[in-house]
Amino acid sequence: MMNHLPRWLRSATVLVAVALMTLLVPLYAVVPRARAQETFDVQVVDFEFQPGSLTIPVGATVTWTNAGQRPHTVSADDGSFDSGRLDPGESFSHTFTEPGTYSYHCGFHPQMQGTITVTAAETSTAAATPSAPQEISAEPSTSVSPSQELAPEAESRLAHIHAGTCDELGIVVYSMPDLKTFRLNQAESGGIGSIELITGTADVPLSDLFSEPFSVHVHESAANKQIYLACANVGGRPVAPWSEREGLVLEAQEQNGSGYHGFATLRPTADGETQVTIALAVSEASAEAAAEQEQPPAPTTYKSPSFGYTISYGPAWQESENSTTDDSDRFVLFNGTSYITFTSETGFGGDPRACVDAFVAQLTSDPNVSNLKLAVDDSGAPQEGGTAATGAYATYDHDYKFADRTEPYTLYVGCIPLVPNEAVLAIVQNVPTAEYSQQVPLREALLRGLTLPQ
Repeated sequence: MMNHLPRWLRSATVLVAVALMTLLVPLYAVVPRARAQETFDVQVVDFEFQPGSLTIPVGATVTWTNAGQRPHTVSADDGSFDSGRLDPGESFSHTFTEPGTYSYHCGFHPQMQGTITVTAAETSTAAATPSAPQEISAEPSTSVSPSQELAPEAESRLAHIHAGTCDELGIVVYSMPDLKTFRLNQAESGGIGSIELITGTADVPLSDLFSEPFSVHVHESAANKQIYLACANVGGRPVAPWSEREGLVLEAQEQNGSGYHGFATLRPTADGETQVTIALAVSEASAEAAAEQEQPPAPTTYKSPSFGYTISYGPAWQESENSTTDDSDRFVLFNGTSYITFTSETGFGGDPRACVDAFVAQLTSDPNVSNLKLAVDDSGAPQEGGTAATGAYATYDHDYKFADRTEPYTLYVGCIPLVPNEAVLAIVQNVPTAEYSQQVPLREALLRGLTLPQ
């Protein structure tokens, strides 16, 4: 199946496969057992800790995850640890290094109580039993080669799981904060170019990535996220007899003439997350050609003070408004033709569809607006819909009456879930209909720079 690839890429694929076998197999086999022995989970729900009492060995780590709908804290009664505010979905970990009993509570809801009992480490019978004296050779052993473990690069690549496909990329839904990049350059890889191994963990079960189109996307770096290198489509669930524990191996396609090709593997972890490993190779000639290309300028990034989502945008867009009130942020961008307004707020029960309907009603209550109707595409299909990850959207045509004329306008409203059953992000664009088709790609490119809070 690799015969259609260039020789350098076939060679690189073999080398990357060896690297994956060396790095991933031991991790996949060993890490789950180690975590099961040394890491313990407590769910923070409304209004109790589950389990409320936990016994662990000394040196173990406990991770509390807010699985409820309200903010909580994990605060030791003796002050030895304190999570601070944990909003829904956030986690806090603490390692217990001394035996004893540790009582804790929620600072917001004192009736929520929990206890961690830390037992002393057991003495190993084998370690306590003197062993027979061993003869020590004066000559060093040469039967085992010294380890040649690669160190991760100081600056990792950036990778996300986006809604949508590689060809129709949507917003960033799942980030991988623990990303690491390992690299072999030309001399180290046998002169075939550069080989990279990018590893990280996404906080989403593998099974959830089959519910709608998702894709794994690699960027140059966090600082240069506007430079796209490669993308892999997740696709639908494989047919039986495949099982999730086998994981997936996906083709990573080159993007924007970067020269990078390879594959991505997705495996479920013992914690219900997804381990993502991306192996990429690029020939020396392709790397040099990509380096000579004029790169787009670094984007500007806005971060919502209340909800933590980010929007990265290029020089085509200028900030027009940036305001924050209680439980609501408003951010407006303007590109010379159209404004796009981002409003994040607590309300609508967190329902994106209710959010869309409310914003449409609000924005068209103006007495100068008339002939409001749902827009249709070239085939006559209504322009509305959405998915669980991207929320809901609708596009409406209407007329707007100015003092001296009436012009047709097109209104786009999209609402994305931010906090389940609690908060949403509304995206609104109202453009003269004659300019709308030119503004749609600009809006979609802007939304690809939207990263939801994790």
